[in-house]
Amino acid sequence: MSNLETVLFWITLGIYAIVCGGFIYSIVFKNERPLPKLTALLTAGLVLHSATIAVRFASTGHLPWSGDYEYALMGGWFIIAASLFVARRTKEMQPVAAATVPLVVVMMGYGVMRNPTLTPMAASLKTGWLYIHVYFAWLSFCSYTLAMAAGVMYLLKRPAAGDQSQHPFYDRFPSLERLDELIFRYIVFGFVTDSIMLVAGSIWAEGLWGSYWNWDPVETWSLISYLIYGIIIHLRVTMGCKGTKQAWLAVAALTTVVISFFGVTFVVNSSLHVFQVR
Repeated sequence: MSNLETVLFWITLGIYAIVCGGFIYSIVFKNERPLPKLTALLTAGLVLHSATIAVRFASTGHLPWSGDYEYALMGGWFIIAASLFVARRTKEMQPVAAATVPLVVVMMGYGVMRNPTLTPMAASLKTGWLYIHVYFAWLSFCSYTLAMAAGVMYLLKRPAAGDQSQHPFYDRFPSLERLDELIFRYIVFGFVTDSIMLVAGSIWAEGLWGSYWNWDPVETWSLISYLIYGIIIHLRVTMGCKGTKQAWLAVAALTTVVISFFGVTFVVNSSLHVFQVR
């Protein structure tokens, strides 16, 4: 990391940490007043986050596509941008950041401890399929993360649904029916983009390794995650699995995506998807 990137990164992470604590405070103490200010501060953090990516791009000559640090840097940007997008569109969705920002803080903290060194792009990555594959991978990741966050909001609101003394804070959340629909829509969007990611990755793999599928650990976990979300969609469409069950599934299923992006390479160093020297 260059000195400027280091400064920008840690300021960004500090802002996200403050915002993370603020949103958790708002949820736990059911205080809605800080939410607009926290959303504005999160926007400022995204601007600095974008500057961090721009500085790294200037130093390496390529977007941050490889290695745990770059995965976290770019993936975190997509998740924060998506959180702000849905919050700006629907004010009632501002609390979604209480679930998404903590994930980004942990991701970026983990990434900077792994491999933040500046390295040129590996020859195997210099293909147009890279941009298609990775772009749709991050779209699916941030969509699944939004589904998880909407699931958390649903579970927080659900116990008080039939309570006549329900705290007014929960009135800020969308209705249970709307949250239920959003969970499903985010999962479907993530599943479709996940499908494109897998197809693009297979085409890229055939040209790079001579085979469309190699049962690499990262590929295998990606397939497991893909099938799990496919099952969730199937349960919703054919068996009417919705409400609390769907919310819990959306929260639990995200762990498979996190393992696919970060967990496998932490345990296994022989993956074909490890393009950088650690």
